[in-house]
Order: sequence, then C-alpha cells, then structure tokens
Amino acid sequence: LLRVIIYITVLVPSDRIDSSLICVVNHLPDQLHSIIMIENDAVIDAAPEQTEDTQNGGDIGASIDGDEDGNAVTSRAVEGEEEEALLMDEPTNRKGTISSACFNLLSTMVGGGSLSLPLAFQQAGNGLLAPVILIVIALITDFCFRILVASAPAPSHAQRGSASFESVAQAAFGSKAHVVSTLLVCFMCFFGTVGYAVLLRDMLEPLSDAIWTDATRTTRNFGMLIIVLLVTPLCGLETLTSLEKFGATSMVSVLVLGTCVMIRSFQCVIESGHWEVSLWPESPRLVLDAAPLFISCFVCHYNIHPVHNDLQRPSPKRVSRWLRWTTWGAATYYMAIGFSGSLYAACTPGGHITGNILLSFDSSDPLLLVGRLCLALTITLAFPMLTIPARDIILRAWKERSSGTEHVTLIVDNDLEEPLLDGHEEEEMANGEGGAPEQQHQEEAPPSIFQRIAVAMMVFWSGAAVACCVSSIDVVWDLLGSSLSILLSFLIPFGSYLVLVKRENNFYSRLVCWVLLGAFVPLMFVSTGNAIVNTFFFAYLPVH
Repeated sequence: LLRVIIYITVLVPSDRIDSSLICVVNHLPDQLHSIIMIENDAVIDAAPEQTEDTQNGGDIGASIDGDEDGNAVTSRAVEGEEEEALLMDEPTNRKGTISSACFNLLSTMVGGGSLSLPLAFQQAGNGLLAPVILIVIALITDFCFRILVASAPAPSHAQRGSASFESVAQAAFGSKAHVVSTLLVCFMCFFGTVGYAVLLRDMLEPLSDAIWTDATRTTRNFGMLIIVLLVTPLCGLETLTSLEKFGATSMVSVLVLGTCVMIRSFQCVIESGHWEVSLWPESPRLVLDAAPLFISCFVCHYNIHPVHNDLQRPSPKRVSRWLRWTTWGAATYYMAIGFSGSLYAACTPGGHITGNILLSFDSSDPLLLVGRLCLALTITLAFPMLTIPARDIILRAWKERSSGTEHVTLIVDNDLEEPLLDGHEEEEMANGEGGAPEQQHQEEAPPSIFQRIAVAMMVFWSGAAVACCVSSIDVVWDLLGSSLSILLSFLIPFGSYLVLVKRENNFYSRLVCWVLLGAFVPLMFVSTGNAIVNTFFFAYLPVH
C-alpha cells in the first residue's frame, strides 16, 4: 500500500493521475504489485479498450453478477466503484440502506404465510417435489424482482425515485393497465391485511380464552381489533424506510417462531421414531392445492419500487445484492420451516397438518406459546407494510384526479455508468427504447399526516372488519395465491419487461419471460378453478 501511495503521489505527474487508476487499486488489492509495475501510460491507455469490450456483454445474469468476478478487471466495475466513491459525499434525500431494504421486503414477504408451508410440503411431497417447487419459485421470484427494477426508469442518486408498480404497468400497456394494476395492488394489500388479521386472532386465542371463560369468535375479534387500533399510528408514516427497526424486530420474531416449530417437530420425530417423508404427492391435484401456498409466500412485488426509490446509491451491484439477499434469505427460512413442520404429521391424530402449523401443536405447550407471541408481534409489525402501499396508491390517484393531471411520460436519462441488464441500457433509455416513464420531479407538497392516517384507517380498519367474518385463513391464502398473486407477481412484470425493454442482446431474458408467461397463464386459470371448487363446493381438507 505504501508503494502504491508513493507511486501515485510522487512518481506520477499530477496531470496524469487518473481516478480510474485509484479505483483499480481499491478494487483489486490482490493485484497491487502488478499495477505498480505497469507504466502509467499503459494503464490509462488500456481503460478504453476494456470499456469497449465489457459493453458488448450479454444478458441479465452477466450484467448483474459479472461485477463480482474477482478474476477479471473490467472498466465497468472500475467506473461503478468510482461512481459509488464520488456519491458517498453527495447530498441525497434517499435514506434507505441495503439492510433496511432487505428488512422491509422480508417483513412483507415472510410472515403468517410461512405457517402454511408445512401443509404445502406434506401435500406436494416433502422429500423431493416440494423443495424443488420452492427453489423454482424462488428463482422465478428473483428474476421478477430484477426485471421490475430494469423496467423502471433509471434512478437518480440524489433524489428519491417516483417509480411504482402501476406506473410501470401504465408505461407498458396504457392508462387502463394503470387502473387495473392499481386495483390489483390495493386488493392484494387489502386481502393480505384480512389474512393477517385472521391469523392474529388465531394467535391471540389462548389470551382470549384466559380472559373470557366462555370465549366466542366475538370476544376473540375484540382482542384482534384492539391490536389493530394500537398499530394504526404506524400506518401514517411517510415511507417504508421509516419502518426499518420494526422490520428487523419482525424478522427476529419470525426466526424465534421458526426455531420453536423446528424444535418440536424434530423432537416429535425422535420420540416417535417415524419420519413422515414422501417424495411425490398422493394425487396430482394435491400439487394444485399446494402451488398457491408456495406462490403467496413470495409476494412483495408491489413494494419493490417504493423501497428501491429510497435506496441510497442504487447502483446495479448494490441492487443485485439487496434482491439476492432478500429472495434467498426468505427461501432458506421457508425450506427449513416447511420441511421440519411437515414432519410433525407423525404426531397429529390423523397424520394431517393444518393450514396453520401452530394449530397442530398443543395449545398449552409453553414453547409454542412463545412462538405464538412472536408470530403475533410479526403480524402486528407487518400491518403497516401492507397498508402503506395501498394508502400511497389511493393518495396518488386522489391527487391526480383533484388536479386533473395524469402521469407524465418522461424518459429520464440513465446516469448510471453500469446498467442493470446490459451495457447498452443507458443509451437506449436516453433514446426512449426501454424503461418505464418517470414522473417529473416537482416540488409538490407531500400528503399531510392527517391525510395519510385517514386513508390508512379506511384501508386497515375495513380489512379488519372483513377479517371478523372470515373463519379460516386457508380460504384467504388459497384464493390469493391462485389468482391475484400470479397475475400481480408474474404476468404483469413479464409483460411489462417484454414491452418496455427491447434490445438485441437480451434475447435470453425475453425468452425466459415468454416461457414463463406460457406456463403461468394456464396455471392461474387451473389453480383458480381448483381454489373455487375447494372453497365453495367441497369442504377443504388438508389431505384428500
């Protein structure tokens, strides 16, 4: 390091010191000696050639993850490091970090839906097919997250972004798609709130039974409504980043809950000496019953843009790290609780797992009582994550309607030296060939705290009121995962990417989108029909 400092400050003339050389030294400490021995002219002259070569790169995977290859020095990585270094001291109103972004998405994604995964694993075959389905859904989800970011306008490092799920849909399919996507996100948030409220009521059941000797659904709903009233002020916060500490607390509670389930499940297997492991489902229809449960556990796509809008220094490398950690952190947890929870079937009376794994355990178990309290805390802290996106959509629609304006279709220039998908992103974004429109940054007064709380109360409390009339959470997850989740999480992102991002060297990404569209469209209709039959024509059974 001392030799490098002397080389830069003494031997190299001041007018020849190139910032990219400093970035090379910082980025590749294992090649310091070779850099020192190379003459300055050769290093500087080689940079344009590297830039020209790396900009001929290919598809989504190479452009996102290729920067982390320690075996090759590319000017794209050098320029990315240089840009991040220069932006460290740049004033910005972006407050989100990678950790806060991960916690915010995980708080939306990981929660009560994970308690239905043991049932999904038992139905699909916990020894082989269920883990394979989970990994495949995780891969597709990670791909969807990336194309959602790629379909949005290029971010500004200094100002908060204004992209949203509905603005991307509008850019791809017009104003009618904006209305449809807005309704979809609102419905997803609303019914997610309903499902979580039902689950919260179930988790508070021991407490309600202890307070009221003759507890009924009404008394249990009363306890749930008290929690809803207490958490309502959090739904008035301005952005999701403000919930960073609550997201971290929620994740700790989820890990404690999963640990409690795994301890009791493996204890059951050891004491009974019987492993409930199957490679395949007993019936193909059981896979259709399990598919919505797998899909609904990864739904948080409507929060990708709000979190990305507030992420500090949203370079492709940082965005890739954020999305990768979020997706595979959730998938790892799902794999653990799904497989271990399905093993507890050996200790249930009929050998069946319920839609909520906690209801399969003894309600007086002190360890599972801790798990119930942790889940109640997780659900409570997840309510704002579901309410704020719907609230913001309603406020934006109300402001546009009252002012008589619509979304401004302005393509902003891509100020990133390193695009998310490939080396031609910034040129094509500037030419209007890809990316969703970005609203112009105008000094507009944000909604007041009164407006935010009023709309949040309308969404949140109406969802809690509907939850008072719902008897089982299985109905909510089954219908959401089979219809709305597939449409919002897969079909709209795939279609938006195909329309907005048209380049010659993203052939494989577009091919993947077409293949997945061909798979998910019939799956949505088939699984929706199956869910309707299970819900309205047959009594729902965990195992048929």
